[in-house]
Parts: sequence; C-alpha cells; structure tokens
Amino acid sequence: MLLPTLLLIISIAILFYGAEFSLESSEKIGNKLGMSPLMVGMLLVGFGTSLPEFFVGHIAGIQGKAEIAIGSLVGSNIANMFLILGVSGMLVKMPLSDKSLRDQLLLHLLLGFVLMFVLTRAQLNVFTASPLILLCGVYLYMLYWDFKKDTTNYQQADQDFRPALVLIKLFGGFGMLYLGGELLVKSATDICSTLGISEYIVSAIFIAFGTSFPELVTSILAAHKKKDSNLIVGNIIGSNLFNCAFILGSLGIYEFKLGSASVVELLSLILGAFALVTLSLAGRKFHRKTATLFLVCYFSLVGFWVKVF
Repeated sequence: MLLPTLLLIISIAILFYGAEFSLESSEKIGNKLGMSPLMVGMLLVGFGTSLPEFFVGHIAGIQGKAEIAIGSLVGSNIANMFLILGVSGMLVKMPLSDKSLRDQLLLHLLLGFVLMFVLTRAQLNVFTASPLILLCGVYLYMLYWDFKKDTTNYQQADQDFRPALVLIKLFGGFGMLYLGGELLVKSATDICSTLGISEYIVSAIFIAFGTSFPELVTSILAAHKKKDSNLIVGNIIGSNLFNCAFILGSLGIYEFKLGSASVVELLSLILGAFALVTLSLAGRKFHRKTATLFLVCYFSLVGFWVKVF
C-alpha cells in the first residue's frame, strides 16, 4: 500500500509540471502563429491533454477490454465537463458568448447525440464508429476555417522565443502528461485492488479521473495565472472532442461487442452540453452558480456508479 501511495504522489507532481510545460509552450507557439486563445486551447492544449486517454484507450483495446476502453473515455468526458469545468467556474468567470466558441459548443452538443447513436449499436467497428471520425473531421475543419477567417492579430512579440527549446518543452510536457497519467492509473488501480473496489469503479471513476487530471491541472493553472478564459473552455471542449470523436472513433478497429449502453452517462453529457449552449445563446457567463450545479452533477454520478456497481 505504501508504494502505490508514493507513486500516486509522484504522478500528481509529474502531471503538474507536464501541464505547466505544455500550457506555456502551447501559448508561445500559438502566439507566434497568431492563433487566438480559443484556438490554442482547442487544438494544441486540448490534443496534448488527451494523450493519456489515447494511450489508455488503445492499450485496453489491444487487450480486448472494451468496458475499460469505452468506460474510461466516457467517464473522462464526464469528469472534464462537470468536474473540471465546475472547478474552473468556481475560480474564474467564463464568458461563453464568443461566436467561434458557440459553434464549438454546438458541435459538442452534437457529439453527445452521436455518442448515443454509436454506443447503442450491437458492435463498435470501423463502420459504426465512422460518424465519430466524421465529426472529428468537421471539428478540425471548423478550427481551420476559424483560423483562416480570423483577421485579428494575436501575434505577440517574444524576445525569448527559441523554437528548439519551446518544442522540447512542449513534447516533454506531453510526455510527462502521458507518464503521469499512466502512473496515476496504475497506482489508483493498485490501491483500489488492495481495498477490494470493483474493476468497473476503477475504470469509470479512477482511470477516467486519472486520464482527465492533466485537463484539471491545466485549467486550474490557466485560471490561477488569469489566462484568457477561452483557453480554459477551449481546452475542455477540445479534449472532449478528441476523446470521443477521434480516440473512441479510432477504437472501431478492434471490433468491440457493445453491451448495454451507459444511458445515464450519455444523457448527462447531452444535458451538460445543452446547458452550456443555452448559457452561450443567452449571453450569460459560466460562474459559481452554474459551476456548483455542474459539481453536484459530477458527484451525483459518482454516487450512482458506486451504488449501482
């Protein structure tokens, strides 16, 4: 029990510095390329913090563990939306009225319905997973189009910008996020096994939380450093879209048989995304009241998992 606990502490430290390096380097690259904070969050940081989910999902896929692969990705999206966005909203006010952000939120809502369709099929294969891959393509095209039509000059002078060092820190940060995520999953799994907690609880709660921890650290750091709130929301939306549109879609190559769909989890994702779209259309900010509601939803889902399983 001592070794897993020590690894847990080490993994958190690795994730902290990995998030710090990836956030700083992504911002420098984005600023140099003239990318908006929303673009940096959705594309660079969102993809980077999804790397733990990618490796965990495909490792489980190779081993034929469909429930762990799919459960950890759906659980990670739930943690991203309700826990991480909730914690971020307690720390900083986040406007959602930006048109580009609103478009991404609508796509995020569509992701929930596509997930419901895909995961209620009898099997996850290349054909049934294709709507998710198509949605990922739409997402990347929207990012590209927003980048092309945005005439705002976000480029900032940086006398200390050294490309080689920035790239080393960026990929080093991504590597630390992966290593930290792996260590966190392993240590949490060992602790839960020692305590006699079921494998489903481990995958749905602990593995999902472990792979979402980079997003949590990145969002808290961004809020603490008073970064543009679009970077925080963009990181969460981008990570969710990469998680389930790209990563879950790519798991179709393993041809999983699907059991009963996690209807409660999928409906929660749809309702959460709908709430964000509603706030955006109403021109309201995501802050403490809504953040508290999201946190209550997350811990209610955790209570549901523990009670049912």
